[in-house]
Amino acid sequence: MSELYDQIEELMLELEDEDTDPVGGQTIAIVPGAFKPPHLGHLDMVKQYASQADKVIVLISSPLKASRGIAGKPITARQSMEIWEMLLDDAGLSNVQVEISPKPSPISAAYEYIDKDGPLEPGTNVILGASRKGGDFKRWRGAAKYVKPGVNLHPPEETAVVPADRPSGEPYSATDARKMLEQGEDADEFFGDGRTAAVRSILGLDQLEEMSGAGAVAGYSLPLGAHAVVGSEKRKKKKKQKEYNELYLYKEVLKLLTTKGIIK
Repeated sequence: MSELYDQIEELMLELEDEDTDPVGGQTIAIVPGAFKPPHLGHLDMVKQYASQADKVIVLISSPLKASRGIAGKPITARQSMEIWEMLLDDAGLSNVQVEISPKPSPISAAYEYIDKDGPLEPGTNVILGASRKGGDFKRWRGAAKYVKPGVNLHPPEETAVVPADRPSGEPYSATDARKMLEQGEDADEFFGDGRTAAVRSILGLDQLEEMSGAGAVAGYSLPLGAHAVVGSEKRKKKKKQKEYNELYLYKEVLKLLTTKGIIK
């Protein structure tokens, strides 16, 4: 009997907890960017927001142009997401969620997330990620008009964070990270100890180098007696093709004129 009473009391307490939970009420930080690639500087910003908010949403935008790549190969949103997941796992951050937005601009991706058709519930408190460096928070000046009714936007100038520097004292830069990866240098200061190889693997850089190396020796693997078609031989081949096309056209015109009775 006492066991049944305990179960009933536990159920009643659970129901009371549900009734007292506010609708929304969470603080959510949104950190948008192209992240090509994400690095420890970005991670530090997310860490700071993760300590202030209940949840951090990292939004990876999808630029229309395949820019900011490595060795002519673009960094995709999916690859950026994989690197983010590695960084977050290494940092042990469990209240961070990474999403890919179809929007080409980080700002438009954030606005879509907080507007009337976005997933935020009334009562949610929103922080828009920004750095204090260079007045980065000023890009959110027009954000208030996009916020869903009932959602509270914290002033971006108050929630902007101080960016971290590299161990060398220089600022983190995705451009520098791309250069180091392209040149085959150790980029652990951007991704964590021993993580350069993992990032290169995610970006397919090692595979790209293998293919490039295979192409460099491909000329030596031709069958005996075979030779590459180069220079004048290529031009000669094109000339033959042109002569053939002209002859074919002449025959077709002649055939048409004969069919129409214009010539006999």
